[in-house]
Amino acid sequence: MNTYEIIGGDNRAHGPVTGEEIYNWIRQGRADGYTMARLSGSGTWQPLGSFPEFVGPLHGLPWVRTLKKAPKTDSLAIASLVLGIVSIVFQPLGLFFGVPAAYLGHRSLHAIAKQPKEIGGHGLAVGGLVTGYIGSVLGAISLVLIVMLVLAIRN
Repeated sequence: MNTYEIIGGDNRAHGPVTGEEIYNWIRQGRADGYTMARLSGSGTWQPLGSFPEFVGPLHGLPWVRTLKKAPKTDSLAIASLVLGIVSIVFQPLGLFFGVPAAYLGHRSLHAIAKQPKEIGGHGLAVGGLVTGYIGSVLGAISLVLIVMLVLAIRN
């Protein structure tokens, strides 16, 4: 558990104190977002409002002891979206980039569904899936039109 040192109204350092004690001081009006504090043992003093763990209490919200870590974004979701965008932008190659984009999007959604707390990127995967399908369709249409144009020019 982290402990903190805080500069009091008497301009002296107090602590180490727990986060719960600082939360109580915030509730009592003894500390605010401008009160200087630091993690015990750290050399850097900074305003209490710059500590993520105290932002909620400073705005009247209850103190949360542990911050939830955001899940790591799935690399397949990122690759899917990039390939999907490329499949739309670079026609008539959309078919060649769109199919892998859709495939990676499906794989990413499956991985995210299996471990939603550890793996994030659902929106990126859906975006890659949609852009991959659109790019594939546009690429197929472009290729058909190019083939028809080439055949029309030959005749």
